[in-house]
Amino acid sequence: MHDQWPSDGVLNRSPEAVRLALAAFDASLNSIVSMTAIRDDNGQIVDFRMQTANKSVEQSLAMTPDKIIGTRLLETFPGNLESGLFDIYVRVVTTGKPEQTTQYYKDDKGLEAWFTVSAVLQEPETVVVTFMNVTDSKQAELALKRQADLFQTVLDHVQAAISLHEAIRDSNNKIVDFRTVMANRRAKLMWGDLAEPIMNQTFTEVASTEQLKQDFIKYIRVVETGEPDLTEFNIGEQWWLRMTARSGDGVVISNMNISENRHYRQQLEAANTELKRSNEDLQSFAYIASHDLQEPLRKIQAFGDILKEQYSPLLDAEGQYMIDRMQSAAERMSSLIRDLLDYSRIASQRDMFHSFSLTRLLEDIIEDLWHPIQHTHARIELGGGHPLPDLIGDRFQLRQLFQNLLSNALKFYRTDEDGRPVPPLITVLARGTKAVDLPADVQQDLPANQQLFWVVSVADNGIGFDQKHADLVFEVFKRLHTRQEFDGTGVGLAVVKKVVEQHGGAIRVQSELGKGTTFTIYLPAYIG
Repeated sequence: MHDQWPSDGVLNRSPEAVRLALAAFDASLNSIVSMTAIRDDNGQIVDFRMQTANKSVEQSLAMTPDKIIGTRLLETFPGNLESGLFDIYVRVVTTGKPEQTTQYYKDDKGLEAWFTVSAVLQEPETVVVTFMNVTDSKQAELALKRQADLFQTVLDHVQAAISLHEAIRDSNNKIVDFRTVMANRRAKLMWGDLAEPIMNQTFTEVASTEQLKQDFIKYIRVVETGEPDLTEFNIGEQWWLRMTARSGDGVVISNMNISENRHYRQQLEAANTELKRSNEDLQSFAYIASHDLQEPLRKIQAFGDILKEQYSPLLDAEGQYMIDRMQSAAERMSSLIRDLLDYSRIASQRDMFHSFSLTRLLEDIIEDLWHPIQHTHARIELGGGHPLPDLIGDRFQLRQLFQNLLSNALKFYRTDEDGRPVPPLITVLARGTKAVDLPADVQQDLPANQQLFWVVSVADNGIGFDQKHADLVFEVFKRLHTRQEFDGTGVGLAVVKKVVEQHGGAIRVQSELGKGTTFTIYLPAYIG
């Protein structure tokens, strides 16, 4: 609010009268200055001489009234020219009409501020200027505007189409419509030709019948309950994901174009269908392998046995050697087919997962491996003095896992300097741990939602291998030794890794030539 300047009847027209009147306004929060026009020889106003100033000018201009009174405006406050305030004062004198403005001021004397200014003509050559330093409020206003501009810039560059809609209520406080308050650039692009009507009209004025039946009711429910709504919909060939949430007494709507994601999802579904078909083909292959391929091998082996038993006297040493080679090759192929069948049949069957004793499982395996254990004089230690846990999983698959690990440990034993076998020492240990305490490279291979794991290690004192081959040993058909050195198909450890993965776990191996190998298996302590 600006102070109202007294009328001519009160002030008369003399500078003294103006000075006396100003004294009455010294208590005003507004700064007041009166100044008289200075003209050149051609009658043009070239400056103003300041005649009076109240006490409040010191707060606005950081200058006491006695430093102002009697001085020329453009000498004391040269910034009036560049700011345009001088031209306002000239127009007031010329036209007699009052003017108001809010203007930024800066001069070379160090004064820099925003002012709200009101100028009125008091007598033919005298202008009374009422003003306030509004720098703080103007800076706050500008900061708010910059924030609003920044917010709008951010909104205009996000991938989502975002709009804000305010509820319109009737006299009974019932929501009867919505009005668009704000929309970013992407929202307007999404609306297309409807952008202008949506921005300037209410929802019921621009919505289709279907939107009135579905969306209008939805928006009201979101405002009244505060529960957000998530919906997928399409506009032509474009698919959108819409989130509607309450904002004040209205809704904020965020639409994300998911056409590409939806297309990818369709591709993924098609790929899953193809994978399912491929798995069915694999099962068919497994059936063929277990019947049609094994049968010819059995016949070859049977005929070989007949040749060896009934016709051996008729064959020379070379012939008998060839029959032995044929029988050996047939047995290797039969073993390979059985291993491939085991590998292909490993599938995710969570409905078969149940709890069982790891100790009993290992005891069953040790019983089956009785012959190689006796042959190598091996010693197998379970738990290291601590009980082994119960595991949750497919017992048949985990039996394959541990049987392959123990078989390998029995197979790859060391020999001493005289070539005598060094009896294998195999140790199976287990401990529980939290996922966060596992090595980082192991955590990345485990499900993020699983917190507890069993860590089971199978260690031996065998021949070991170079650690650089640690990943190679888990690949199908990969062998680190020749068939003449050690028999096998190169599938066993691939089966081990696949079983671990099917159980949501991970496996690592540490080995050193001549010092043995340790396989460490990480299995979920429970599977939901």
